[in-house]
Amino acid sequence: MPPKPILVKNETKKNVVITPSRVVSRPDNLEGGEEIEIAAQISVPQEGGWGWVVVIACFISICILDGVTFTFGSMLPDIASDFNISDSLVALVNSIAVAIYFIAGPLASAFINRFGFRACIMSGSVLSSFSLLTSYFVTNYASLCVFYGGFAGFGYCLINMSSGLVVGFYFEKLRSLALAIATCGSSVGTMTFFPLNSYLVKLAGWRTTTLLHSGLFGLIYFLGMTFQPLLSLTVVQTTDDPTRTVTYLPNLSTVGLQRTVSGTKADTLLPTATERLFSAVSNANFPTAANVVGETKVTSDTQPGPSNAPVSKLTLTVHSPHGGISQRHLKQVQSIISRTSVHDKSRRNMEINIQMEKPKKIGCWARLCHWEEHIPQSRPMYRDDAFYDGKLEKLPVYQKSMMETKAEGKTGLEYQLAVSRAATAVDLQERRGVFTTAARRVLATMMDPKLLKKNSFIFLCMAGFLVYLGFLVPFVFIPYRNESAGIDPSHCVLFVSAISLANVFGRLILGALACKVEPLRIFIFSILIAGISTILSDLSYNLYYQYTYCFIFGFFISSIASLRSMVLVSLYGLDNLTNATGVMLLFQGIGSLISTPIAGILKNNFGYSVSFYIAGAFITFGAFFLIPVKSMSLKENNIDSDSLKQPDTNIDIKSSK
Repeated sequence: MPPKPILVKNETKKNVVITPSRVVSRPDNLEGGEEIEIAAQISVPQEGGWGWVVVIACFISICILDGVTFTFGSMLPDIASDFNISDSLVALVNSIAVAIYFIAGPLASAFINRFGFRACIMSGSVLSSFSLLTSYFVTNYASLCVFYGGFAGFGYCLINMSSGLVVGFYFEKLRSLALAIATCGSSVGTMTFFPLNSYLVKLAGWRTTTLLHSGLFGLIYFLGMTFQPLLSLTVVQTTDDPTRTVTYLPNLSTVGLQRTVSGTKADTLLPTATERLFSAVSNANFPTAANVVGETKVTSDTQPGPSNAPVSKLTLTVHSPHGGISQRHLKQVQSIISRTSVHDKSRRNMEINIQMEKPKKIGCWARLCHWEEHIPQSRPMYRDDAFYDGKLEKLPVYQKSMMETKAEGKTGLEYQLAVSRAATAVDLQERRGVFTTAARRVLATMMDPKLLKKNSFIFLCMAGFLVYLGFLVPFVFIPYRNESAGIDPSHCVLFVSAISLANVFGRLILGALACKVEPLRIFIFSILIAGISTILSDLSYNLYYQYTYCFIFGFFISSIASLRSMVLVSLYGLDNLTNATGVMLLFQGIGSLISTPIAGILKNNFGYSVSFYIAGAFITFGAFFLIPVKSMSLKENNIDSDSLKQPDTNIDIKSSK
């Protein structure tokens, strides 16, 4: 019997699609958790069109952001002279900003999940612009640290996280290309701003230059208006069926479980310290959207996920940013539901209704600024691949989602379902407050220290810390070192631009090469070359030798940004990428905080050569820390696999009263 046709009604009612779902039952052999009502929520990429406008906006935003952040060295002597303080103290100001730029990443991600990309980048624009404007008037060093370092640094973080992540949600097949174009704005901005800043500082001083930077950050506010919300789909409970879709999650209020364990492993579902701290369950405990609406059971009884319990009806709510569903999006929704009906005989008698509302009237101002309200149900940071900037075709989860669907049954949503984590019903209903479940859950995910139990990840974090101890030194001090060595000042202002130009090529070439060769090997080799070249950078102060060093360092140091996510996925899997990124940002931020101040102190006491020797040594040691990471990770994965295979028949778990 063929499935019933999908009925489409053009009415001014809520956009709903009725489809059956499964009940995720409580495993009998687990304690310490509770059943929570969940819903599957996914975003639908546009794959081109307006997405390219977003790419251009992100490119310009990142160009302004990193152009100001990483060219602070051009203003360093003028600020030191104005406040009558040492170079190392002035360098600390920007180090604070760069440190917060990294360390506040989890908090900025939480705000993105709560308020959306547009609100965050626009807020970051206002905060950064106001902070730099205030810095124009400051008369003491402490105020400069607070406004130029602290407040501006958090604004930078909001802009960086929004611009760096939003592009990935507009594309699927062309995602790596779009992200590469957008992130190259960092190198282009640094290449352009250093000679421009140097000229403006000589012409009008650092305060006027900072005033110009404040205006440029104000422009990002309008660039952020291009971040239009995407169509999102949410599976929720139907009003005519009392059956809920639930999963078994750690109970955050659970205290004092008494366990009697025979063996090496206890099947308990207890919250981690981070989950208790933020009062939210991390993404790792939630099933994917594919599992929630899937046709087969893919998890064991001791893992969160769908069970073989009887099915019941759910409502698939279509949240459109434009007040109505386009024909292309309507076909996608119809196709995915039709495929589900065809392949599951128990669902062939299902009738699906899609009720569409009329498009909203848009005023003149809304047309001009492309303003649409943030979709409250949108949860972008619940996707496992939010921080991934490599080719999706290389991901096992992408290959699996494509292989398991026949060509005639593909809808374009299989991958989104496979990488999107379910949300609780309470989460989707929260509308007020800042630190709602949507924000706290991201913090609990990114700040979870579970990976720090792995020695390989500790080595990886230490490598990131050491590399960033030396990363900023050439950007800040190489013009002044070479000028003091007798090189023409007209060339000295171009050395940072040479590093940045090479950085553009490095991002593109090394990123493409990592798709064919193991990313960690390229990462180790690149960091090692960048470190050794920095140590050897003062062998000669011949003009061509210095330009050669700048090109080598800029090309290979680009691997830090372009290969980080691919390295993390290759070692720990896509499901751990968000957590690993959050922890690594902390180590990178701490390294950035003390990098240039240490180099400044060494320069003042021992000269520029020693500061570059030490910076290069830190980067080189970071590469050495990376060498054993692969073998350590393989051993840890084998141990984890063996522990999962061990029988758990003698485990007895009792709750204390």
